[in-house]
Amino acid sequence: MSESSITIHFVGGESLNIISGDIPGIIARLKSEEWVVLNEHHVQTSSISFFSVYEPGFERKSEKTLP
Repeated sequence: MSESSITIHFVGGESLNIISGDIPGIIARLKSEEWVVLNEHHVQTSSISFFSVYEPGFERKSEKTLP
């Protein structure tokens, strides 16, 4: 099974790429928690500007924004 990846883009231009088989779970945590630990990275969700998801089998990334 191929895993998907999520790229989290932060205010200020930095980004973090995470490869996981549970992208919906990561997105749910980003929307509901103030701090999220992803692969030993502590992510403050209020500093996220947007994120993009890459799923195998699709040619383009789909950008998602946090409400």
